[in-house]
Order: sequence, then C-alpha cells, then structure tokens
Amino acid sequence: MVTGIMAKHQLDDAQRVATKTRSQVAQGDVAGATASARIVAQRAHRAHQLSTGPAWWVAAHIPWLGRPIASVRGCTASADTVGRDVLAPLSSSANGLVLNNLINRGQIDLKPIIGVAPVLNRADEAMTSTTRQVNALPHHTWLAAVDRARNHYGDSLAALGAQVAGLNRAASILPDMLGSEGRKRYFVGLENEAESRGLGGIPGAFAIATAENGKLSFTRFESDTVLYNVKTGLDLGPEYTARYSGSAPWDTYPNSTISPDFRDAAQIWAAMWRKYSGQEIDGAVAIDPTAISYLLKVTGPATLPDKSDVSADNVVALTQQQLYTRYPKTTARKNYLLDISSAISDRLLGAPGSAALVHAAGRASGEGRLLVWAKDSRDENILRQTSLSGTLEPGSRPFSGFTTVNAAGGKLDYYLRRAMRYQRSSCASNGTSTATLTLTNDAPASGLPAYVTVRADKPPYPTKPGDNKLLVNYYYTNGSRIVSVVVNGQQLQVIPQREHGLSVFTVTVELRRATTTTVTVVTSGDPGRGPVQILRQPGVLSLPVAVQSPVC
Repeated sequence: MVTGIMAKHQLDDAQRVATKTRSQVAQGDVAGATASARIVAQRAHRAHQLSTGPAWWVAAHIPWLGRPIASVRGCTASADTVGRDVLAPLSSSANGLVLNNLINRGQIDLKPIIGVAPVLNRADEAMTSTTRQVNALPHHTWLAAVDRARNHYGDSLAALGAQVAGLNRAASILPDMLGSEGRKRYFVGLENEAESRGLGGIPGAFAIATAENGKLSFTRFESDTVLYNVKTGLDLGPEYTARYSGSAPWDTYPNSTISPDFRDAAQIWAAMWRKYSGQEIDGAVAIDPTAISYLLKVTGPATLPDKSDVSADNVVALTQQQLYTRYPKTTARKNYLLDISSAISDRLLGAPGSAALVHAAGRASGEGRLLVWAKDSRDENILRQTSLSGTLEPGSRPFSGFTTVNAAGGKLDYYLRRAMRYQRSSCASNGTSTATLTLTNDAPASGLPAYVTVRADKPPYPTKPGDNKLLVNYYYTNGSRIVSVVVNGQQLQVIPQREHGLSVFTVTVELRRATTTTVTVVTSGDPGRGPVQILRQPGVLSLPVAVQSPVC
C-alpha cells in the first residue's frame, strides 16, 4: 500500500511536469524543455520501479480484485516509456523545432526539420504503442480513486499524443511541400463569405506562390475575372456531376467552392490555372479574411500604397463590406483588393516565425478558414489527417451539418446570422436525430450599394433591397432515413443525393430582410457510433452549435 501511494505521487508529479514540457517544446524553450523532460523521466521511472516486483505482479493478476493494481502498473509503465522514448528525445531535438531559428523573412531553414523528422517519427510510434496499451487497461474497477487517476492520465496521454503526431506530420510533409526537391507552385485563393458557398465563400482574387528550398514568394496576384471564361471540363466523379451539374463549378470559377470539401475546389483551381497559363500547380491554399485577421493580430498591420493600414481589426469589414461602398466601379474595387492582398503577403512573409503565428494558423484551420491541398498523393494523405485538409471525412461516427450557398448573386451574407442545434434521442436503432438551423437576415433597410443587394436570380415575385435567397444543404450520416424536413412550419419533400460518403439534400429559402427562417430536419436509424461530427461552415460570423446527444 505504501509503495502504491508513493508510485501515485511520482506519477502525478510526472504528469504535471509533462504538461509543462509539452508547452515548452511548442514555444521553443529548449533549455526549459530539456530540464523538464529530465524530471519527467526520473519521476516516471521511479513510479514504474515502485509498482513492479513479484508482489505487484501477483496482486495484479488476482481476478477482479487485481484490476486497480493492473491499472496502476500499466500507467506507471506507460509513463516510464513516455519519459524515456518520447519527451527525452523531443527535448534534446527541440532546436529543430524553434520557429524563430527556422524562419527569416520568408526563408524557412529545412535542414533542422529534415534532421528532427526521424526522432519525431520514433516518438510518434512510441506514443501510439503506449496509448494503445493504456486504452486496454481497465476503465472501471472497484477503486474509484484509481479509475479517476487512470482516466486523467489517459486524457493527458491523448493530448501529448496529438501534439507529437502533429509535429511528426509537419516534419514529414513540410520539406517536400516547401521545395526541398525542387520548386513547388501553389494557387492561393481568397474567399469572400459575403456571398456564401459550401466551402465558406465565393472565390475572389488569388495569387500564385512558389516554394523552393524553403524560400517562399508570391509571383503573381490576379483578379477573379481572369478565370471567368476558363473551361476545364474536369470530371470529379458521377456523384459530384449529379449534384452540381446545374452550377458547372468545373467551368465556373465563382462556383468552384460550391462543395464544402476543399479537394474539389483545389482540383478545379489547379485545372483552371493550367488551362489559363500552361503552368502546373502542386497544391492549393484557401484562406478567408477572418483567418487573415488572426495572422495580422500576431504580425501587426500591413501598409497599403495609399499609406493606410489593413489590420486585424479592419480586414474583415474592409474586404467584405466597406470596399463596395468605397469603390462602386468594379475595376477600381478589384485593383484595391489586389493591393490589399499584396500588402498582406509582404507583411506575413516579412514576419519572424513564432509559436503565436503557428497558433493563429491552427485556429484558422480548425475553423475551416485556412485549408491546404497537395497534388502529391503522399502529402495529401498526411494533410487529410489534419484540419488543414478541409475534407468531408464521415468515418464511422454520426454526421450532421448545414451549409448555405447564396443564390441571389449579391453580397448580403455579410449580414447573415446562423445558429445550429443538434439533438439525438437515443442510441437505439429506432432513435431519432433532430438538426435545426436558424437563419437571420440582419441587412440594413437602406444605404447598401446595388451591387450588394442585386437579385441576379431575377425572382418572379416582388422583393425589396436587402431580401436574400439561399440554398440550404443538409449533410447527414449515410444510411439514415429522413423522417421530416420542415421550413418555417411547412413540411417539404426532398430528394437525397450522395457526396463524399454522406447523404445530402437541398432546400431553397427566400430570406426576407429583418426576418428569421428555421430549417428543421429529423432523421432516424442513424448508424454512426461515437460523438457526432458537426460540419461547421465558415462565415463572416461564426456558427454557434448546441449539441445534446448521448455518445453511442
């Protein structure tokens, strides 16, 4: 009993210092991480020693009574492995992860990254193995204190495992994507969510960027009109064709982001640029003004040719609202947007590397506002394990989510408020799931330019400036059955289709100014297991989601 208490104290201390070590590695504090990792290894090894020996082995193998002992022994053995095979190697190699040393005015030193890649790969393998062993330990024993300690340790292990896996993926993919074996060319598209598309917003101005031996540069900035008449005839499969043939996104640049899966838009962009310029594209990046605001909050504002600043505080409103009033003429407006894009790229490339900048990019990718696609299948497979990929990955869990696509042709989605609620009644095969989307049009009664309020859809019924029209798409677990679809109290009949392993249908909503519309979908027989996956389409305003569901 005494050695058990001592082992627990050593393990608790190791856990606390391990959390500190993770933070120090992420922030590039090499000296601090090295010292902390040494402490973790010592504490974990001592805990392992205290929980081994013949008496502990015998006790752990007593049916039922030995379950808490087995849990403690397994956790201390795992901690010993983590301290020795994960944290110690990471801390000793942390110099290769210090962003301030790696990045200098758009030049990324690839040699330290390549050097640390084998260390990270071995650490990731060790984390995967020890996590699997801990997950196999008893979750519920007759001793609640041990159960709580084991669950807390499991959570800490999962957090560390995610960090190590992320570092391993970055080290394995960055050198190739940054041109370690030759120049790479990327299409960088700016989305405008004042006119929504499934991915977030309509694609606008874009840039062509290159990476060669870690040196990043922008070679061209172009207006969206450059690609308006480019026809690719690209075939993205029968499901995509059946779903989007009426919008022809493969031949229509403004509709290229109509799907919420970035793979589709990226391939269209690559094909369009190849058709237009003759140049091959090695990858694509999608970014929106909110993501740019996160980055500018770290780097500081960019200065435009007219000596004004574009900053974290004004970039969203400036690019998606104010420029329509400031520049009524299309050519002047698009030239101003190109000036903004160029100034921001100079500011970002000139900024020193920092953990804060990485965290800002991580926040943007987690919200679906910064996405990356790679033409190389190996790199793309690694990206698909991250939030950067922007792919629909239904897996085996239940899935639910709405997207909106502007069908009016204006820029009124700047004033669109959305909220979603998801409820699942039970895990039974006859249980139901209810997803509700609330849409509110907060457009002002007057003062908006005609370009913003235009009704390019030319509806056969009377409308007023500020009225909007949206295509609302609902994505849900394939195999579920639709019980009802109700829009503002009126039940509708829908025809489901398929897209990237999910079922989906579309309803049309006329959203009058200063009104709210509610779309409610009830399904049954959801085959998914685990926590529900919610599709959160980016917008000018973030989508709040409330979930009430048992974990099935």
